[in-house]
Amino acid sequence: MDICDDEMVRVVLHMASDVANFGCIPIFVTTSPRVPSEGIEPHVDTETSFRANMSGPDNDEEVLPRTISLQQYYSPIHDNYDNIDDNGVTLQDVGATVFPITTSLKQRYSPYHNNDFRDNDDFHNEIEGDNVCAEPSNNTRRVTRFNNDGDDGGAGPSNVPSFQHEDECEDNTPMNNRGNRPIPSMVRSRRRIDPLTSLAPTLPSNMVAPSFVGSCDSDDISVGKLFVEKNELILQLRKVAFRDKFDFKIVRSTTTRFEAHCCSESCKWRIRATRSSNEQNVPWVVKRIDNVHTCHNEVLVDGRHQVRSRVVGHIIAEKYTQDKRIYTPNDIRADMQQEYGVQLTYQQAYRAREVGLEIVRGNPAESYNLLPKYSHVLTTANEGTVTHLEQDGDGNFLYYFVALGSSIKGFMHYIRPVIVVDGTHLKGLYRGSMFVATCLDGNNQLYPLAIGIMDSENNDAWERFMMKLHEVIGDRPELVIISDRCTAIRRAVLKVFHNATHDVCFYHVKGNIKSQFRMCKALWDEFEPAFINAAKAYGHEEFKRQLEGLWMIHSGAADYLENNVGTCNWARSQFQGRRYNILTTNIAESVNAFMREPQKFPVTHLVDHFRKTLQQWFYDRKIVAESMTTRLTTWADEIVTERRTIAERMIVRPVSPHRFQVISGGLKEGLVDLQKRTCSCRVFQLDQLVCAHAIAACLTHWVDFINLCSDFYTTESLAMAYAQPVEPVGDVANWEVPDEIQEMQVYPLVEAPPPGRRKELRIPSTGEDVDRRTVRCGRCHELGHNRKRCKNPIASTRS
Repeated sequence: MDICDDEMVRVVLHMASDVANFGCIPIFVTTSPRVPSEGIEPHVDTETSFRANMSGPDNDEEVLPRTISLQQYYSPIHDNYDNIDDNGVTLQDVGATVFPITTSLKQRYSPYHNNDFRDNDDFHNEIEGDNVCAEPSNNTRRVTRFNNDGDDGGAGPSNVPSFQHEDECEDNTPMNNRGNRPIPSMVRSRRRIDPLTSLAPTLPSNMVAPSFVGSCDSDDISVGKLFVEKNELILQLRKVAFRDKFDFKIVRSTTTRFEAHCCSESCKWRIRATRSSNEQNVPWVVKRIDNVHTCHNEVLVDGRHQVRSRVVGHIIAEKYTQDKRIYTPNDIRADMQQEYGVQLTYQQAYRAREVGLEIVRGNPAESYNLLPKYSHVLTTANEGTVTHLEQDGDGNFLYYFVALGSSIKGFMHYIRPVIVVDGTHLKGLYRGSMFVATCLDGNNQLYPLAIGIMDSENNDAWERFMMKLHEVIGDRPELVIISDRCTAIRRAVLKVFHNATHDVCFYHVKGNIKSQFRMCKALWDEFEPAFINAAKAYGHEEFKRQLEGLWMIHSGAADYLENNVGTCNWARSQFQGRRYNILTTNIAESVNAFMREPQKFPVTHLVDHFRKTLQQWFYDRKIVAESMTTRLTTWADEIVTERRTIAERMIVRPVSPHRFQVISGGLKEGLVDLQKRTCSCRVFQLDQLVCAHAIAACLTHWVDFINLCSDFYTTESLAMAYAQPVEPVGDVANWEVPDEIQEMQVYPLVEAPPPGRRKELRIPSTGEDVDRRTVRCGRCHELGHNRKRCKNPIASTRS
């Protein structure tokens, strides 16, 4: 901002007095003698603050620029204001309002809002139709700038108009020899002087102080836009060039000046940006831009400068704001071709995708260093949340555990005591493994309890995860932990949870049988349903009958199930505890499924995605629970209603006041004890939901069978399980973190990422059914074989 008269001085002093809004404002002041142009006598008004060089040296003498001190001239103890240097400004001049102001400074006098500012710039002078970069002589450079750009490459006087009327400017303002432009009152200085605040006058009511233009957040670049770094300016310029299909070249790039021209020699498009110094936090400001192309815009082709992965990555970054959005490199190629007419290679699109993901989700290495701060904010915002971060001696990441306080509180009182644990591999840059502990609520919905991020899946990692989980939930009565047949999990459960019972997923047992015994399809189709019925059987007699059938189908597999695996580990009827209706690890696999895409995220973003998911689930499910009109949850009420329909056709015969014999033609008869809440079919006591026999006994003797169901299935318990909301952590810039946590450094895993693309598809488990891709022959185009194995005759095309 150029200071060319008294009113502009008043504006600057007013801004300097308002430190809270404008900060410390540097003012650069340089003095030099006025040198009138040859043949033109300067017009000097001695009554204004532009003091003539009447007492200065002769113009023929060589005078070096000298720096003046504002404190010397504006000091409150300075009595003789008239003895100030001839090129200075007195307090009397500052205090006097020379001319009235009818337009606000922001509207009329800011160079950022006046496009005519660039017409008087010396960056690209047009002399007689030729494009010449003219450098002005030092004897004509006399200007004072606010937040000056430090331009030593030929920036001429500003075009900021005087606050005088036009006719008065023509009569009173001194002129120079460069197009009869007004001579400013001072020239720039190489010394930074602190602004005075004690004598800053009050800004008149009809004037508005100029406001700073914020950092550019649009695709357009205009005069006055600020950029924090030069790279940000270049990136924004490349995005504009990519969109408008032109190319540019950087002709000058220093620590304080940036210039770029259109690649076409005949084109007049160019841009210049500067900053006052090369110190940190000093922004770059666009001083001039000739935004009209006189060349012929051509469609960008492969290899042009602006077709860069970094530029395309910034353009497509908004596509990845939604965590579940799948935007592949081929999608990027198609969009760039359709919207910009640019053909990208697959490698360019893939690298652009990586850039866009890093912009939205952060750098993978820096994400590890953000974990301590994130953990502090998370535990502060969510009461009862437990986090644990462990590093090695060199500060490298090893283990991380998090359990939200809302989940812990709900599980301890309102969720069935069955936990399913499982692990999965992360697909990010530094790989690693993720462990999950999940439950089911009373409405048979997923209820994640905790997650852990480890360097790898091994015995030590599972033991540490179980230890932290035990610290969270303690020794809860009748606790059951279900997993696959991983020996590391079983060893960790038996070592840490002394009062818990461990069980395995029968689905994984079925996969082990299929891979180990290699049955033919006909034999397997007979063995599989018999095994599933044996695993799901409630009664001992039913289980024995199904097991005998397995022995008849395949004795080797039956012996493996009974003696190697153990029937108590996979059969519900033989299990020592109560598994309710949870027989597999499907719920943990479901958590891995909705975390499949976040498994590629940086570690902090991954954890926050888990938190955001629970935040949404807790909110939605609490509303649903409060809107339920039945005493049991929707899922439990449907089961009980279906069983009641069957119970209405049963015959009930009392045995004692609390025991009843229930007979039915379609079902096996049962002996019900309402006081002990048991039935001979064992459905009542294993699921804690009334069976059809118990409902029939209750209907006959006017007993409310809903009260016999476990409290875990009630609507009230469901609402209480989601009563405590999951709080957000807010923006990173607003985090309040103690100094000791702020100084913590967490480095990524020691093991370097392997080369090549990261695998995203999961390796199937042993014996798992996989949908094989159907092969089509490229020779005869039939299914079931490839070209190499094709034996079909091909009709000759010869005539």
